This record gives sequence, C-alpha cells and structure tokens, in this order.
Amino acid sequence: MISQRFHSILRHENSRTNYQFIGFTHLLSGLSDILCERKGTIKMIEIGSYMGESTMLFASTGLFSTIDVIEPHDGYEKFNEMHNHDWTDVKKEFKNNIRNFDMITHHKKFSYEISNLFKDNSYDFIYIDADHKYESVVKDVELYLPKLKKGGIIGGHDYCPYIWPDVVRAVDETIGKPDSVTWDTSWFKVL
Repeated sequence: MISQRFHSILRHENSRTNYQFIGFTHLLSGLSDILCERKGTIKMIEIGSYMGESTMLFASTGLFSTIDVIEPHDGYEKFNEMHNHDWTDVKKEFKNNIRNFDMITHHKKFSYEISNLFKDNSYDFIYIDADHKYESVVKDVELYLPKLKKGGIIGGHDYCPYIWPDVVRAVDETIGKPDSVTWDTSWFKVL
C-alpha cells in the first residue's frame, strides 16, 4: 500500500528521497531536545493521523506517556483518491501501525466535535495534520491551543506556501511564524 511516510513515492523538489520520513525524524529530534528536559508525564494530542504512521513514530520516541489521537477515518481525503485507497484499508493500516503502543488512545471523531474532552493546560505538545483549509486550521488552533501547558509546543504538518498556502496563512495569523520547519514541512513553535 502506498503510504505517506513509509512506502512513499513522493520526492522532494531537490531529489531527496523519502523526505516525508527523513524530515519527520528532524521534527522528532527537535522535540526530543526540548521535551527531554521536562519532568513528569509528557502528553500530546495529534489531530489527524490518517494511516497512523506519524502516531507510531511519535510513540516510538518514548517521549510521551499518553498520545490522544483524533482521527475519524471519514470524509474526503485526497490521498485516498490519488492512490485508490478506501477508508477500510486506511483503518487497517492505522491499527497495524499503532498496535504495539498502549499509551495511544484513538478518538474516532472530528476535532471540533470533542475538544471539550481534553482538559485545558494539560498537554505538552499538539500536532495538527487534519483538514488543510484555512478555516479548519484556524479552528483547530483556537480549540486546542488552550489545552497546552505554559511553555507547551504546538506544531503540525504541511507548512508549505506553494502547496498549502491556507495552512501557512492560518498558522502565521493565529500563533505567528514557526520556530522550526523541517524537510517534510512539519513545523513547531514553543509558546
């Protein structure tokens, strides 16, 4: 099955192979540098996970005591259309990717439906990779920013002005320019 990070056919414009995976490891390294210094439990929310590849990679770092994943596996997904996937196949791949991690809780809803389930000021990291429309990104930031602890980190995927200008505009207008953008267009900002 063609996937976004592990079995990718995507190439970066400067011919870097599998930049989606290698770039993501750059994000994980940056998070590790920041979060390893924190005491106590480290919790994250991932909004949008698709096949669970990023979830598995987040869990594999050993940084997080809990990972709440918000992924409905429903609605329109361009990647499904491009590669002839259906949600049944994607859900199977998701379950396969997260099977070894007990700290992952999968919430099968849209992010705007369940933001009230998550306590304010209780998460160290939030990663947004759901609907890429401007309004949706703004809504995710506005709903989930209060969930971060003081000094928390917000991040996401697809901070790329020539492919996802709505994501860039939404991020810049709600929280400002990211502190870091990686090869795979993941971004983060320490607040």
